[in-house]
Amino acid sequence: MGGRLDNFTDAAFAFAVTLLIIGGGSSIGDSDTLLVALGDLPAFAFGFAIIAMYWIAHVRWRAMRGEGDWVGVALTMLLVFLVLIYVQPLRSMAAATNQWFTGQGDGFGGSIATLFIIYGTGFVAMSLTTAALFAEALRGDLSPKQRAYARGDRTIWLVHAMTGLVSVAVGLTRFGAFAALVYATLPLTIGLVVWKHDWDGTRQE
Repeated sequence: MGGRLDNFTDAAFAFAVTLLIIGGGSSIGDSDTLLVALGDLPAFAFGFAIIAMYWIAHVRWRAMRGEGDWVGVALTMLLVFLVLIYVQPLRSMAAATNQWFTGQGDGFGGSIATLFIIYGTGFVAMSLTTAALFAEALRGDLSPKQRAYARGDRTIWLVHAMTGLVSVAVGLTRFGAFAALVYATLPLTIGLVVWKHDWDGTRQE
């Protein structure tokens, strides 16, 4: 069961990555179209990195949990469902961010605030699901160090979720255009968790 589930999950994440392909899969008819498509390369790389981040988290969870049970299967199916929905707002968000910073690519023609509300909602849902996977891992027979890693990963993904919630909240205000900047705090908050957490499992719970 575990092997087939992993294969299905990997295939779903790979399919999500194909949906991020440069130019949305449109044909390259001339040099101008090619340059626009290449301008989307940073957006594609950004979206790819985010999808890969969730896939790696799932791989880490599986390494801790092993076969697991129906709870892990249900959470994995939820994560797959969410990533296949999330890929479109992710692509739009990456394109908008890319145009903002580089002036390259197709960009996004709608409301930036609305875009980041939609993107943030998906980010929160996927992060909470990932956090739930690591919380589920703690139900298993883990070594002290594995339990420490599961708790640490759970905390990291809860920080991701809280960051997304703050971004959505900003998007709902008149300062909605700044919702994207909330995600810039993640290196600081995640770095603080990594620094403070007991990764060796030597402290008392």
